Formats: sequence, structure tokens, C-alpha cells
Amino acid sequence: MSEVGVIGRVTSVQSTTLRVALDVGAKGFTKVGPDGLHTVGVVNSYITVPAGAHRVVAIVTGVRIGPTTDHGERRTLRSQDDQSGYELEAAVVGRFEGESFKSGLTGYPPLHAPVRSATRSEVKSIFLPKDVPSLRLGSSAIASEQDVFLDANLLLGHHCAVVGSTGSGKSCTVTALIDGLLDHSIPNGHIVIFDVNGEYAQSFAPGTGRGKASRTLVLGPKPGQDDGLFIPHWFMNNEEHLALLRASEGVQAPVLQRSIADARAAEGSTQQDVTRLQIIQSGISIIGQVFGDAKNSEEPTYLQLRSMRELIADQVRQGGLCKVQWQNLQVLLEHAITNSAVRNVKWSLLSAIQKDVLSQAFASMRAEISDAFGVLGMGSAQAAPDFDAPVYYSLQQLCDFFLPNRIQLEQASDNKIAGYVATLQMRLSRLLADGRYDFITRVEKHTDPLGSYLKALMGADPTSGDVGSDWPAAPLYRDQAADQGTGPSVTILDLSLVASDVLENVTALLGRILFDLAVRSDPRAEHPVLLVLEEAHRFIPSRTETSGSGSRSTAVFERIAKEGRKFGLSLLIASQRPSELSETVVAQCGTVVAHRLTHEADQNLLRHATALSSRALLDQLPSLAQQHALVTGVSTGVPVAVRIRDVTDPPKSDDPDFISIWRDAEKLKSLPKHIDRLVADWQGE
Repeated sequence: MSEVGVIGRVTSVQSTTLRVALDVGAKGFTKVGPDGLHTVGVVNSYITVPAGAHRVVAIVTGVRIGPTTDHGERRTLRSQDDQSGYELEAAVVGRFEGESFKSGLTGYPPLHAPVRSATRSEVKSIFLPKDVPSLRLGSSAIASEQDVFLDANLLLGHHCAVVGSTGSGKSCTVTALIDGLLDHSIPNGHIVIFDVNGEYAQSFAPGTGRGKASRTLVLGPKPGQDDGLFIPHWFMNNEEHLALLRASEGVQAPVLQRSIADARAAEGSTQQDVTRLQIIQSGISIIGQVFGDAKNSEEPTYLQLRSMRELIADQVRQGGLCKVQWQNLQVLLEHAITNSAVRNVKWSLLSAIQKDVLSQAFASMRAEISDAFGVLGMGSAQAAPDFDAPVYYSLQQLCDFFLPNRIQLEQASDNKIAGYVATLQMRLSRLLADGRYDFITRVEKHTDPLGSYLKALMGADPTSGDVGSDWPAAPLYRDQAADQGTGPSVTILDLSLVASDVLENVTALLGRILFDLAVRSDPRAEHPVLLVLEEAHRFIPSRTETSGSGSRSTAVFERIAKEGRKFGLSLLIASQRPSELSETVVAQCGTVVAHRLTHEADQNLLRHATALSSRALLDQLPSLAQQHALVTGVSTGVPVAVRIRDVTDPPKSDDPDFISIWRDAEKLKSLPKHIDRLVADWQGE
């Protein structure tokens, strides 16, 4: 062939797949081009083919060799190489318009079109986004001198997934991506990491490069207010309460919802109103039962009326939200006592007229009591405060007072309510009795709880500079703030010691709070956040049915995956079992960094979630070396095999050196003390 740099001709065009017959001069898999020697026919290398006004770019996915038959030539003695044909198979990934690389196709090359290896300048143009912020992920697995860059805005704006079997380098890749972001000057950057294995704190320690380049706050690992890993239960919305307490939809859910609304609405003085209104209700019911006493009804009625009079008079003197209703009750009761003329006489029966007077008065009093509950926000017919409002209430008081009170109120319409809700009450009591959940159920009331919590997550000072702040983790924040750098905020939530049966509730609540913050932000996306989810399959499991395990947590992150982009909330998920992840979340990830995956189900999920041109590349996944990955998606110009950049101070995810540790006799001597120390902490001693 006379054309410079041509390595072969197109022999087949099918959808996004090209077949190329290499010319005989390329049989050694090298070719001299205008800018030097090129490797030809190597998987993951790139070729270009003219297609109209543009040049199509394709990545080599397969190489084969086979015999050829030349019918028109005289049979001569030839070597095996001379009798063989060389063929490439390549997946089309984009096009060159002039010197600019663009993803996607506008036309296909014709048969017999000349094929060239991509030049170094062309490869550089593919891997280095122009006129956009980019981050360096690593180097090309084929051309080690060529760095691979990702479009930072497309990476963050369309979510990213890092997947691979354990030990393949996922955590280091996540760290490399964060390092690529830290290479930029982004003082208003915000990164929140859900670290379920306790790996990242050491990577962002004050003495490390990352620690100096960021404002890092580590919350945890021990759940509790002192370590900053606490989540006030009153932050939970309606659905999260129901999920935590597993309230059934029939009766338990409505009763629990209204009980929590009662608790949110109630204050210290309000609780006394509620208690005394219940006492008046109880007194009226007792007198109604006495009506049927055939031996002695007047004396107990007299005693009940007099005690009710004293209680109402005392409440009228104290005032309160429903003072008017108490005054009306006082007038009605005085009228009943005067007109009924009930005496303190033992073994005397109430007359029919006395019963009639009292019955009419009690009917009016019940109406006033109902109005009083309405004023307090606890009436059955009145609208309660926002069920989802993150307003403080005591979970202990919910268990001891507001839930039983709501049950009593609802008993008027169905006397079986108490039986239906009994199991819910038991679950609530067990939750309060279990110390593992104290970081949720027993968080002390403090000033501006929601505001201070969001400030901590976003890297701002939760104490607002107040040395007397009552924020529960104020000392922890001050200690860490003294060593913080000046770059973007990195908040690490070390969830490694959180009980597994509540982990989904915790992560769902944290994710929902961040999403609500983003949605309510005006102007939109004023403070974008990158949310990093390590071992994401643990709290974003695939949902085979709506009532399946993890459905609440999965629903939260599916919504973030679908809607978070426009509000400035981006996901970076890492998982060793992508097939166990919600398919919706994986499908919404615009960039996928895939390390070694051996399980067929994991590979199939990625095939369905990635672009057509990338699927052939995924056949390489079982054989990828450590620290190597395939990168596909919107943030990279083409699918590319990458050697991930080296990271200093990597996350604490290295495999243990068994033999070296087993050889250390000194460690054997320290084993008993090690166990004693661990058990003391385990048992809370």
C-alpha cells in the first residue's frame, strides 16, 4: 500500500462493530507512521477510519489470525505467515471533527476504507478534555506515557460507580478520584463519605497531603454524641419512623403517625393540659358507670364532681393554650352540680332527673374537651403539625405518654385498637432499652439541632464560633478544626461500628437529609455535594419486591440517582457486588470504573448498564490486574483501559500479611491483653 500510516482496510461494518483486514506489512504488529513506530492489533488500542467529512474512532476489542486462499496466484511454496490473514475487530466509540474528538456517531465508514492506528496526538486529544475542568485518573494501559483524564463536571454531574472484586483496588480508585478533585483549587467543595469499613480516616489524617489540602472532619467510629456519630431521632420523617419501628399499615402506622405529631406539638405546659383533660374524661366515664349502680350511686357521683371541680379550677388559674375551654368546662360543671343537687349521702341512688341533668352537662363537656385537644393539636378532627417536620420531641415520652394517650383517644371508635398496637409498643420499648441505638434515640435536646448538623456535614462550624455551644460534639469539632487545612470540606462518617440492622435506616436518613438540603437550596445547586458511598450494596440493595429488605434506603438513593444531578448532589458509589446493587442506581451512573469482576451476574449487570460500544470490552473484566480498570461513560471520551494512578496514604484496605504476623511470637504474648481490651469495649465497660 502506498498510503502513509494505513494498517488495513474495513471488511465489515455492523452497528458499532468494525472488522479490519490488516495488510501484509502489518503482520509483525508494528507499523511506521508519520510520528514514529506504532503498535498494531493490540486489544484496547485505537484506530481511525474516514467516514465522510469526519474520522471514526474505534477501540480494538479482538485480534485473530487465519489462513487465506489466493485463487488467482500461482501456487508457490510459502511460509505459514505468508499463508495467514490478520484481522481486527473494533468497537466504534466516537469521531474526529477536524482535530476535535466528539463522542457518538454521525456516519459510518464504507467498506474498503483505509484504517490507521491513532497517532499519539490523536490519543492525547481523546484522553485530555479540552476547555473543561478535568482530573487525572491514571495512565493508559496500552501507552503508559499517556495520562487518562476525565471531564470533572460530567463525572460529578452524572454520578459514578467504582466496582470490582475485593482486593482489586476499588478504595484506592475512589481515593484517586478524590485526589484528582483536590488537584483543583476548590475551597467551596463539599465531599461526604459514608465509610462502612473505617478505611478513610487514616487517608485524611492531619499530617497527610490530603489532610493538609482539605478541611476534614471525622465523625465516629463509636456511635454516640462524644464521637460526633449521632443522628437525632426527630430528624426522621414519617416513612423513616414507620420503617424503623416496622409499623404495619392497617392500624399501627396511623396511630404511630398521629402520636408523633402529638409529641412534636406538645410542650412542657401542654402535657399537663393533656393529662388533666384525660382525667376529666375518665371522671365523666366513671360517673356514667355509676348510673347503673343499684345500691349506691349518689355518693361516688358527688365525690367525682367535687374532685373534678377542684382540678378544673386549678387549671383555669394556670391558664395555657386552652384556657377558654377550661373556663367553659368550669361553667358547665358548676351548672351541673347546682342543678343536679347531688348529695354526699351513702346508699342513695341518683334520680332520673339528676341523671338527665348530668348527662346533658357531660355531653357539652365532652365537646369542650374535644375542642381543647384540637387547640393542642391533638384532636382527631384537627390538622396536626407537619408529620415530617424535624421538630424535637422525646422518644421516651412518646413511649410512656403520647402513644398510650393516642390509643385511648382512638379507643372511642374501636375498642380493639390497644390490642392492634401492642406489638408496636413492645418494639418501641425494646428500641429504647437497647443501648446500641442510643446515638439515635437518646440524643439530648440542643440549640438549632438541624442547622448545626447540616453545618457539620457541609464542613462549616456547627458551633458558629460559640465557645459555650451546646452542640453535643463541640469538643470533637474544635480538636479536629485546629488541624484542618484550607481546601474543600471532607466529612467522613465512620459507620463501621453501627449495628447492621439499623445501618440502612441511618444511611437512608443521612442521604435524605442531604437531598432535602439540596432541593430546598435557592438558588439551586448553590453548594454542590459529592456523596461517596463505600460498600454501597449494604444499604442500596436491589429491590426484587416493594416490601423487600432495604426498600426504604434503596428508595432514597434511587431518587438521588435520578434527580440529584439537577440539585447539585452527586453519587460516587463503590461496591464489590454490583449485581446486589439497585439496578436503577447503577443505570444512572454516567461513568463506570470497573476493576476485576469474576462473577457472571456482576458482569451482566454492567453490560446492561453501559453503552453498547463498551460491552465487548467487559469480557476483559475477569482477567484485569490489580490497580487496572476499564473506564466507560460520559466523563471519558472513549472507553479506556487504565492503570489507576498511585495514591499516597491509601485507605486501610490492604490484605493482612498472615504469615508475617503468625511468625511474630511477641504478638502471641500480647493476645490476652488484646482480647481483654476488646471485650471491655465490646461490653461497654
